[in-house]
Amino acid sequence: MRHEAKKHVYPNGLTLIVDEAHQLKSVAIGAWVKTGSRHESVDSSGMCHFLEHMIFKGSEKRGASEISKAVDRVGGDFNAFTSREHTCFHFYLPYQEIELGAELLREILFKPLFEKKEIEKERQVILQEIAMTKENPEEDSFDRFLEKAYANHPLGRNILGTRKSVESVNRSRLMSFFHEHYRPESMVLAVSGAVGFEKCRRIFSRLGEEAWPGRQKVRALKPNWGASPPGNTHPGFWWVDEEAEQAHVLYGISAPVGNQKERVISTMIQQHLGGGMSSVLFDRIREKKGWAYSVYASAIQFLDSSVFSIYAGVKPDKVAETLAVFHQEMQKTAREGIPIGDLKRIQDSLVYSFELSLESSESRMMTISSSELFFKRGFTYKAYEDLIRSIRPGETRELAQSWVKNSSPTILVQSPWPKNREARQAIRACALKLTGLPPEIEST
Repeated sequence: MRHEAKKHVYPNGLTLIVDEAHQLKSVAIGAWVKTGSRHESVDSSGMCHFLEHMIFKGSEKRGASEISKAVDRVGGDFNAFTSREHTCFHFYLPYQEIELGAELLREILFKPLFEKKEIEKERQVILQEIAMTKENPEEDSFDRFLEKAYANHPLGRNILGTRKSVESVNRSRLMSFFHEHYRPESMVLAVSGAVGFEKCRRIFSRLGEEAWPGRQKVRALKPNWGASPPGNTHPGFWWVDEEAEQAHVLYGISAPVGNQKERVISTMIQQHLGGGMSSVLFDRIREKKGWAYSVYASAIQFLDSSVFSIYAGVKPDKVAETLAVFHQEMQKTAREGIPIGDLKRIQDSLVYSFELSLESSESRMMTISSSELFFKRGFTYKAYEDLIRSIRPGETRELAQSWVKNSSPTILVQSPWPKNREARQAIRACALKLTGLPPEIEST
C-alpha cells in the first residue's frame, strides 16, 4: 500500500506512469490525451468524440475486425471515452499480453485509417446518440445545466457536438485535428497490473522514442491545455418548458478546489449531501417527503473550475419546495460543516471503497492517471488514505462557506411551465429568493 507509481518521460515528450501490482493477473493500459471538448471551436464541436468512435476502426496494418479479434483472442477488452478535458483509449488484457496492447496502441496512434465509409457509418451512429440523449430528460437536463453555468465557455458545450457540427465532419478535418492534438507530449500513458516498470518502459519505447507520423516537431503545451479558465459559473434560474411527467431539477454553485485536499473535501460534501441512501438529501426528499425517486449530488471537477450540483426528479408541483431544501442544506453545510459522526462514516466509506478498487487493474490505472493529469505528480496509495483520514469538520465548513460566499446558484428546471397562476408565482418567488433574478422561460 505504500508503493508509489513510477514515472518516465520519453524523448518525444510522452509521459509513462506505471503502477506495479504483481498480485493481479491482468494489466490495464490507458492512453490519456490532454484534449477534450473544451479544446474544440464551435465549428469543430464534437470532434474529440467523433475521433473516439473512429480510433479503433482500423490502421494501415489491421482492419477494425482484426483489432477486435486480436483482443478477443486473449479474452481482453478495449474501449474509449471522451470528457470535456480528456480523451482516453484503454485496453484490459491478461498480463502476458501487454505487448499486444503496446502494438495495437502504436498502430492506431501512428497510422489510423479513418476510411470515408467508416466515417459515414459512425456519423449516423453519433447522430442517433445525440437523438437518444435528447430523449433522456435527466441526461439532457445536465447538458443544459452546464450550458447555462458556463455560458459561452467551451466547458458548457455538449461533448457529442451538435447535429450541424457532426454532419460537417470529413476525413480531412478529422485527420488534421488528430495530428494537431493527439501528440506524444500531450499524452499520458498509464499502466497498472502485473508488470514491472523497466519492462513497461522497454515495451512502450517505440511510442516514446520516435516521432509520430504527421506531427510537427515537439512543442510546448499552452497553459491549461490550450483553453482559457472559465471563471465563476453564471447565476440564474432557467425553466425549460418541455412536456414530461417529472420535473428535472438542478441546483448548482461554483465550487473552486485548488489542490488534492480540497478535491477530497468536495467529494466528502457530495457524499454528505447526496451520495447515497444515507445522505441528507436522500433522507429529507425521498425518505421523509416521498417527493422523488432519484436525488443525488455531484462534484463536477475540471482542471481550473468546479461545479457542485444537486439533482432530483420530482413531481412538478414540488419544484419550489425541493429547491428550498437544496438551498437550506447547502447553507447549513456552509455554516456547520459535516458533523463529526457523519464525517467518520464518509471517511470509512471512501477508504474502504478505495481499497476495494485496488483489486482491479482498470481502477488502479484510472487512479494514477488522475493524479498525473491534475497534479503532475506521483501517486502513493497510503498518502491518499492518510489524506482522507486527516480531514476535520472545520475544513469541510470552510470550503463550503467559500463556495456559498462567492457564488450565487445556477438553477435549471426541465418541466412543463405551470398553468396555475399560484404555482407560477411560487416559482418566481423562489427564483428571486435563491438567485436574485426572475426565471427565464425557454421552449424546446
